[in-house]
Amino acid sequence: MSERDQLPDEQAVLDSGPRPLEPSELEERLARHSEWLESRGQAGERASFERALMQDAYLQGANLRGAIFSQANLQGAELQNADLFKADFTQANLQGASLHKARLRQANLEGGHLIGAILQAADLTQARMQRCDLRDADLLESVLRQADLAEAYCRAANFFMADLRGAQCGEAILCGADLQGAELAGADLRRCQIQDARLAGADLEGAQLQGADLLDSMGLTADQIAAARSDETTRLPTYLR
Repeated sequence: MSERDQLPDEQAVLDSGPRPLEPSELEERLARHSEWLESRGQAGERASFERALMQDAYLQGANLRGAIFSQANLQGAELQNADLFKADFTQANLQGASLHKARLRQANLEGGHLIGAILQAADLTQARMQRCDLRDADLLESVLRQADLAEAYCRAANFFMADLRGAQCGEAILCGADLQGAELAGADLRRCQIQDARLAGADLEGAQLQGADLLDSMGLTADQIAAARSDETTRLPTYLR
């Protein structure tokens, strides 16, 4: 067999690559997914948008429970109020996407790109968000109860009044984040970088701060630290030492 014969078919390679999703195809997949949900898997088809190019897609209020978006490009997409329970966004690009009030309970966002994404009042309870890039993301009043944010990159993210009770945030980067009024009771913040973060009014009851770096954080009080679980490896701001 010649070297040329061993090469994959060039057209097949082109056909298998990411391509823009036509509006008619999107509507058809949504209809079949709706049928799949209503029939509990007996009819229709679970929607898969794996590696699809869906920049600026309009999916506001869509019922996409359990849909697959792994490695899809959803940059700037509109997903406000969408039902995304257990949806798979592994390594998806959601930069600048609007997920305001989206229901993302138990969704998989592991390794996703959510730079500047709008997640205000989104329900991310028990969501998998390990190694997510949440730089400058807006999670105002979002619910992240028991979510897994281990090693997430949340520099300058807005968690104002967010509910992070029981969240797993080990080794996350929270430098410059706004955590004012956030519920962090029982959260795992071990080895987190929380420098320059705003923590006024944050509930740290039982939060694990071992190895966390809180240098230059603002609004933190001695009472908050006393309520948390810290040790000699916890680096506190100079005014609390």
